[in-house]
Amino acid sequence: MFEQLLWWLIVGFIIAIILGVILYFALRWTFMRTAEKMASVVDRSVGGAAAVAFTRLAKFAQARGMSLDEANRFFGLHVDRLAKLMDSAITLPIVGRVGLDAVLDLIPVFGNFAGAAVSLTLIARTLQYGPPSSLVSKMLSNVLVDVVLGGIPLIGPLADIWWKANDKNAALMKEFLASRA
Repeated sequence: MFEQLLWWLIVGFIIAIILGVILYFALRWTFMRTAEKMASVVDRSVGGAAAVAFTRLAKFAQARGMSLDEANRFFGLHVDRLAKLMDSAITLPIVGRVGLDAVLDLIPVFGNFAGAAVSLTLIARTLQYGPPSSLVSKMLSNVLVDVVLGGIPLIGPLADIWWKANDKNAALMKEFLASRA
Protein backbone atom coordinates (compact mmCIF):
# COMPACT_ATOMS: atom_id res chain seq x y z
CA MET A 1 0.00 0.00 0.00
CA PHE A 2 2.75 2.45 0.99
CA GLU A 3 4.79 1.56 -2.12
CA GLN A 4 1.79 2.18 -4.35
CA LEU A 5 1.17 5.58 -2.74
CA LEU A 6 4.83 6.47 -3.14
CA TRP A 7 4.70 5.39 -6.79
CA TRP A 8 1.67 7.64 -7.47
CA LEU A 9 3.36 10.56 -5.71
CA ILE A 10 6.44 10.17 -7.89
CA VAL A 11 4.32 9.96 -11.07
CA GLY A 12 2.30 12.98 -9.98
CA PHE A 13 5.48 14.93 -9.25
CA ILE A 14 6.94 14.11 -12.67
CA ILE A 15 3.70 15.11 -14.41
CA ALA A 16 3.61 18.37 -12.42
CA ILE A 17 7.18 19.17 -13.48
CA ILE A 18 6.46 18.43 -17.14
CA LEU A 19 3.27 20.52 -17.08
CA GLY A 20 5.13 23.34 -15.31
CA VAL A 21 7.83 23.42 -18.00
CA ILE A 22 5.22 23.36 -20.78
CA LEU A 23 3.26 26.14 -19.06
CA TYR A 24 6.44 28.18 -18.64
CA PHE A 25 7.25 28.06 -22.36
CA ALA A 26 3.62 28.71 -23.37
CA LEU A 27 3.49 31.72 -21.05
CA ARG A 28 6.81 32.98 -22.41
CA TRP A 29 5.61 32.64 -26.01
CA THR A 30 2.38 34.50 -25.22
CA PHE A 31 4.26 37.19 -23.33
CA MET A 32 6.76 37.78 -26.15
CA ARG A 33 4.01 38.11 -28.78
CA THR A 34 2.09 40.58 -26.60
CA ALA A 35 5.19 42.60 -25.72
CA GLU A 36 6.27 42.86 -29.37
CA LYS A 37 2.82 44.09 -30.37
CA MET A 38 2.90 46.54 -27.49
CA ALA A 39 6.33 47.83 -28.56
CA SER A 40 5.16 48.38 -32.14
CA VAL A 41 2.05 50.27 -30.95
CA VAL A 42 4.20 52.46 -28.68
CA ASP A 43 6.67 53.01 -31.51
CA ARG A 44 3.91 54.12 -33.90
CA SER A 45 2.09 56.35 -31.43
CA VAL A 46 4.69 58.08 -29.28
CA GLY A 47 8.07 56.81 -30.32
CA GLY A 48 8.61 59.13 -33.28
CA ALA A 49 8.14 62.39 -31.41
CA ALA A 50 10.26 61.22 -28.47
CA ALA A 51 13.00 60.03 -30.80
CA VAL A 52 13.17 63.33 -32.66
CA ALA A 53 13.50 65.21 -29.38
CA PHE A 54 16.07 62.72 -28.09
CA THR A 55 18.20 62.84 -31.26
CA ARG A 56 18.28 66.64 -31.24
CA LEU A 57 20.18 66.40 -27.97
CA ALA A 58 22.88 64.38 -29.71
CA LYS A 59 23.61 66.61 -32.71
CA PHE A 60 26.86 67.67 -31.08
CA ALA A 61 28.04 64.05 -30.96
CA GLN A 62 27.63 63.62 -34.71
CA ALA A 63 30.03 66.51 -35.22
CA ARG A 64 32.79 64.41 -33.63
CA GLY A 65 33.11 62.53 -36.91
CA MET A 66 33.95 59.10 -35.49
CA SER A 67 35.30 56.61 -37.99
CA LEU A 68 33.33 53.40 -38.40
CA ASP A 69 36.11 51.24 -36.94
CA GLU A 70 36.40 53.51 -33.90
CA ALA A 71 32.62 53.52 -33.47
CA ASN A 72 32.46 49.71 -33.61
CA ARG A 73 35.32 49.38 -31.12
CA PHE A 74 33.78 51.88 -28.72
CA PHE A 75 30.38 50.23 -29.09
CA GLY A 76 31.85 46.82 -28.32
CA LEU A 77 33.71 48.10 -25.28
CA HIS A 78 30.95 50.10 -23.65
CA VAL A 79 27.40 49.77 -24.91
CA ASP A 80 27.35 46.12 -25.90
CA ARG A 81 29.12 45.01 -22.72
CA LEU A 82 26.72 46.94 -20.49
CA ALA A 83 23.70 45.58 -22.42
CA LYS A 84 24.94 42.03 -21.86
CA LEU A 85 25.51 42.71 -18.15
CA MET A 86 21.98 44.07 -17.79
CA ASP A 87 20.15 41.37 -19.78
CA SER A 88 22.20 38.22 -20.27
CA ALA A 89 25.14 37.97 -17.86
CA ILE A 90 24.57 34.37 -16.71
CA THR A 91 22.67 31.33 -17.96
CA LEU A 92 20.16 29.52 -15.76
CA PRO A 93 18.70 26.11 -16.64
CA ILE A 94 15.30 26.25 -18.38
CA VAL A 95 14.99 30.03 -17.78
CA GLY A 96 17.88 30.98 -20.07
CA ARG A 97 20.11 34.04 -19.91
CA VAL A 98 19.51 36.42 -16.99
CA GLY A 99 21.09 39.77 -16.19
CA LEU A 100 21.24 42.46 -13.58
CA ASP A 101 17.97 44.03 -14.81
CA ALA A 102 15.94 41.04 -13.60
CA VAL A 103 17.74 41.07 -10.24
CA LEU A 104 17.15 44.81 -9.85
CA ASP A 105 13.47 44.27 -10.60
CA LEU A 106 13.17 42.22 -7.42
CA ILE A 107 13.52 45.53 -5.51
CA PRO A 108 10.06 47.13 -5.67
CA VAL A 109 9.81 50.41 -7.61
CA PHE A 110 13.46 51.45 -7.25
CA GLY A 111 14.82 48.44 -9.13
CA ASN A 112 12.59 49.00 -12.15
CA PHE A 113 13.55 52.67 -12.40
CA ALA A 114 17.25 51.90 -11.90
CA GLY A 115 17.10 49.43 -14.80
CA ALA A 116 15.28 52.00 -16.93
CA ALA A 117 17.92 54.61 -16.12
CA VAL A 118 20.68 52.29 -17.31
CA SER A 119 18.67 51.49 -20.46
CA LEU A 120 18.23 55.19 -21.23
CA THR A 121 21.95 55.71 -20.62
CA LEU A 122 22.68 53.03 -23.20
CA ILE A 123 20.43 54.79 -25.71
CA ALA A 124 22.10 58.12 -24.93
CA ARG A 125 25.51 56.55 -25.58
CA THR A 126 24.37 55.18 -28.94
CA LEU A 127 23.29 58.65 -30.07
CA GLN A 128 26.89 59.57 -30.82
CA TYR A 129 26.78 57.21 -33.80
CA GLY A 130 24.06 59.33 -35.41
CA PRO A 131 21.26 56.76 -35.65
CA PRO A 132 18.07 57.82 -37.45
CA SER A 133 15.12 58.85 -35.30
CA SER A 134 13.19 55.72 -36.39
CA LEU A 135 15.87 53.54 -34.78
CA VAL A 136 15.89 55.63 -31.61
CA SER A 137 12.09 55.36 -31.56
CA LYS A 138 12.29 51.55 -31.62
CA MET A 139 14.88 51.60 -28.87
CA LEU A 140 12.81 53.91 -26.68
CA SER A 141 9.72 51.74 -27.16
CA ASN A 142 11.70 48.65 -26.11
CA VAL A 143 12.68 50.44 -22.89
CA LEU A 144 9.14 51.67 -22.27
CA VAL A 145 7.72 48.16 -22.66
CA ASP A 146 10.41 46.90 -20.29
CA VAL A 147 9.51 49.55 -17.69
CA VAL A 148 5.75 49.03 -17.94
CA LEU A 149 5.87 45.23 -17.81
CA GLY A 150 8.70 45.24 -15.27
CA GLY A 151 6.54 47.27 -12.91
CA ILE A 152 3.96 44.51 -12.56
CA PRO A 153 4.53 42.70 -9.25
CA LEU A 154 5.73 39.08 -9.57
CA ILE A 155 5.56 39.27 -13.39
CA GLY A 156 8.23 41.99 -13.58
CA PRO A 157 11.32 39.81 -13.15
CA LEU A 158 9.99 37.37 -15.75
CA ALA A 159 9.34 40.29 -18.09
CA ASP A 160 12.96 41.40 -17.70
CA ILE A 161 14.22 37.87 -18.28
CA TRP A 162 12.13 37.41 -21.42
CA TRP A 163 11.99 40.87 -23.02
CA LYS A 164 15.70 41.87 -22.76
CA ALA A 165 15.28 45.45 -23.98
CA ASN A 166 19.01 46.22 -23.71
CA ASP A 167 20.03 43.22 -25.80
CA LYS A 168 17.38 44.15 -28.39
CA ASN A 169 18.66 47.72 -28.49
CA ALA A 170 22.28 46.59 -28.79
CA ALA A 171 21.29 44.31 -31.69
CA LEU A 172 19.45 47.18 -33.39
CA MET A 173 22.55 49.37 -33.03
CA LYS A 174 24.88 46.64 -34.35
CA GLU A 175 22.59 46.24 -37.36
CA PHE A 176 22.67 50.01 -37.93
CA LEU A 177 26.47 50.15 -37.69
CA ALA A 178 26.78 47.18 -40.07
CA SER A 179 24.48 48.83 -42.61
CA ARG A 180 26.47 52.05 -42.35
CA ALA A 181 29.68 50.27 -43.37
